[in-house]
Amino acid sequence: MKSLVTLSRAFVEFGPFTKAEILDFNKRGLLQDTDHLRDEGSDAWLHLADWLPTAQPAPKLKVVKAPKAAKVAAPKKAKKAA
Repeated sequence: MKSLVTLSRAFVEFGPFTKAEILDFNKRGLLQDTDHLRDEGSDAWLHLADWLPTAQPAPKLKVVKAPKAAKVAAPKKAKKAA
């Protein structure tokens, strides 16, 4: 079963929603800085800014190979004037 979340705005509760729905609401700009969320089975309400990092999966890191160092030519010796 998917984990459900309840949203509280101005002391009015909405939901339950799935975490994916809440993340979509945030992506679309529907959530407000004053919103609080409570995970199913928890009594603790978390501020939106505190809840978001716990709900989003860690980003996958892309491995990038470092570019090869360029070969630097030795400086040319100046010709002596006769």
